[in-house]
Amino acid sequence: MKTEELTTIEHLSNFLEGTQAVAFTISSDKDKRYRWLQKELVRFDYLSLNKPEKALSSAICSR
Repeated sequence: MKTEELTTIEHLSNFLEGTQAVAFTISSDKDKRYRWLQKELVRFDYLSLNKPEKALSSAICSR
């Protein structure tokens, strides 16, 4: 599964509760990492989320 398939907070929650191990690749380019993080926060409209939803969206970014 690609993270682009996670389009709602519910999808994100289900993904994080999954039982299979997930491996992420992290770019060594700092600018590329920040662009990815910004894209993810915008995609989930981070500023409009409530506190529990922000915790979910932050969890995917910290993995």
